[in-house]
Amino acid sequence: MNGPAPILRIECRKLFTSPLARTAALAVLLLATATSAGGYAAATQAPESDVGRKVTAMITGPGWGGYLDLAALSSGTTLLLAAGIVIAWAVGREFTEGTIVGLFAIAASRASVARAKLLACGAWGGTLILVQSTASVLAGVGLGLSAEGALHAWLTMVVSGSCLLCSVLPIAWVATREQGYLAGIGATLATLMITNLAAGFGTGGYLPWAIPTLWASLDSTVPAAALAIPLAVGLLGVWATTRSWSRLQLGRS
Repeated sequence: MNGPAPILRIECRKLFTSPLARTAALAVLLLATATSAGGYAAATQAPESDVGRKVTAMITGPGWGGYLDLAALSSGTTLLLAAGIVIAWAVGREFTEGTIVGLFAIAASRASVARAKLLACGAWGGTLILVQSTASVLAGVGLGLSAEGALHAWLTMVVSGSCLLCSVLPIAWVATREQGYLAGIGATLATLMITNLAAGFGTGGYLPWAIPTLWASLDSTVPAAALAIPLAVGLLGVWATTRSWSRLQLGRS
């Protein structure tokens, strides 16, 4: 384990075979796809039903634009929660389970271990985003939406999901700072609640965790340039986490 490649392989294997990561990915895939397709079907095929009326008020209209409204909201909420929990666990478990001590005995630096963990989380999240976006778009085509707009919808969901995943990376720093995944999970829940409240009051465009969802739903107040904000937050999270890991010392917080 002298180089970064073996460490990255180990971290990817640990994460991709983890029951927590598999359960979180399955939950995002099923919930986001089902709520997007089910909500759009209710709005277009049963608009007079209770669910249909509620969903109709949430979308801009029929077609891929309206479908993306639902898909962005569903995937944004579930992905933020799932990614935050998985990142918190991947980083914080070393402290909670006491395995952080063993990392001081290997030749690789703690900073390289932290980077490997974040890259593994990125690989997990990226895979999930690609699969979930494909499933949602195929469900939309199955509901009768035009195939011509499918690629644009898919790209929109992939870009939005990737930016949202980046915005959650600072959770790794929280788990490192508090030396456990529970603090990271708590920070994830707090972030989700703050984002939902801000979106409800119309101020979501100022938060990096809401910007990708609002942009994907074609909100005119959120330009494409705003996606640089969650990306910058992600880079800051990577820098803060690796810096904290490089300064870890046995017996000290």
